[in-house]
Amino acid sequence: MTVPTTSTKPTKPLNSPSIPGPLPKPERVLAWAVWVFHSLFAFVIAYWVSNGKAKKWISHWMQDSYVPGWKMDLSDAEWAYYRQTVWHLLLDYSIHSLGFNLPIKTISSITDLKICIHCNRVFSSNSYEQVFFQKSIKLRPFFSSFQCILVLYSFAVLVIFSTWITGGLKWTPWIMCIGFIAKATQIVPFSSGTHIFYREFNIYLYGSIKILNFALFFAENWKKIENSRILLTESLLYFSYLPYSMTLIVRFEDFREQFQKWEQNQEICVNSLKKAIWFGIRLAFWFGFMDFLLHFVHVQALFNSPDSLVNSLNVYEVCAIAYVAGQMFHVKYVVIFGVPAFFAALDGFRPPPPPICISRVSLYSRMWRHFDNGLYEFLKHQVYIPVMRKPLPLVLSILRGLGALCAVFGVVLAWHGTRRHYIFWVTLSATELIVERIGWQIWKTRKVQEIRKVIGENGCRRIMATLMLLTVTPGIFGVFFFLGQEGVGETISMNVVVQGFLDVLSFNITAFPLSAGFAFLHILTLGYFFNNVCLDIEYFDKKKKQ
Repeated sequence: MTVPTTSTKPTKPLNSPSIPGPLPKPERVLAWAVWVFHSLFAFVIAYWVSNGKAKKWISHWMQDSYVPGWKMDLSDAEWAYYRQTVWHLLLDYSIHSLGFNLPIKTISSITDLKICIHCNRVFSSNSYEQVFFQKSIKLRPFFSSFQCILVLYSFAVLVIFSTWITGGLKWTPWIMCIGFIAKATQIVPFSSGTHIFYREFNIYLYGSIKILNFALFFAENWKKIENSRILLTESLLYFSYLPYSMTLIVRFEDFREQFQKWEQNQEICVNSLKKAIWFGIRLAFWFGFMDFLLHFVHVQALFNSPDSLVNSLNVYEVCAIAYVAGQMFHVKYVVIFGVPAFFAALDGFRPPPPPICISRVSLYSRMWRHFDNGLYEFLKHQVYIPVMRKPLPLVLSILRGLGALCAVFGVVLAWHGTRRHYIFWVTLSATELIVERIGWQIWKTRKVQEIRKVIGENGCRRIMATLMLLTVTPGIFGVFFFLGQEGVGETISMNVVVQGFLDVLSFNITAFPLSAGFAFLHILTLGYFFNNVCLDIEYFDKKKKQ
């Protein structure tokens, strides 16, 4: 909820090797108009397909709405589960936040105060840490179940003890926690009831990441620890804090820093409170918008259907549906990540920022960095930086960089699974990042910057937006693999990219009847305008900060 502070004096000129200056206003207006029109019209096409030619094929996915006589698309299992548990989450988070924000003096003086909802009791204590822990731990069984908490805390003790007994070997927690993530659903107990099952599933997975975060910190610092009791207290606070129990990834070091700042200054900041409340209002709007849209646009059902249904659609219909599915995926995670982040912000903590909108990102390094910032920080500090820490000769450094990239995406695959469409997604994402990195290294060279002076900022911007098609294409089509079932991503890629490219080579470029070659060139042209829009946003954001 807070914005990182930046220096008021720029360290380098605006026209640095990072981004060429903006295009003339007429070209900028054209780029924005083309992209906004296509973005909005994609929703229209998705509505036509959902309620037209594909309606009878996806009707079995439709479920009764809360509006009598209406149907809605709840084929996205994660969203269907979340809708059933969100009210329980709001209640539990609210009780936790209410108790958390009661003044310590009030708690110390009113020892008999009881909160009967969920049998939660606020105990008196003169220690901030004890009060914090008691409030959090007493809600944990009601937040999930006693058996879930028992399993997770027992596993935490086992991992930390194993890390200590192996002399702080970092491979120990990595192997144990990644193995737990991969096999937990097959071995751990789950409670009956949809909303409890959903929460327990996420608590097990995200809890194992918290255990890994702490164990890696312990492995690196166990010989330097002067007061083990303080570290034990901090670990209990870290494991028990409710808003960070699921869907948000926060490193132990970051949580400890946030808690220490909260402990030093517990006065309510009016501006932070206003921002948190405004964020909560936006969350409520996006939750309602998502549910409203599912009554009319059924792209989730289309993407969950066999690839033969996707194969029956023309290129424009497929691309529109895929784009809308991506937008709805973004909104879904704005809500899922946002609810615990809202309550953490109310408590005075700094949760990870909400996911970035996919309509403003054409470089997928920014997508990985800003969509799930908690995951990015975890992978950066726990995987990438440790691997890249020691200086090496150029060739070995390049090989090590590729190895670090494989390690990062290996963790991602362990999290999501190793099904074929996830492997394609990871491969295309890694390819995009490599191409982007090569392009950035070329762009920084003195020779290219000398050419930049000759061509000018406008010429460089046009060339960059064109070359960025090499990065945005694998990135976007990788997302299609990620969002769809087995075969959907392959079908879209074959029909749009492969067949489109072959049609262009054979000069089969016709609008009536529509050929894949015509649509392919249309999409590349749209990608050029989209890249300019994204570069505009990034350029003016940096200018504003300077």
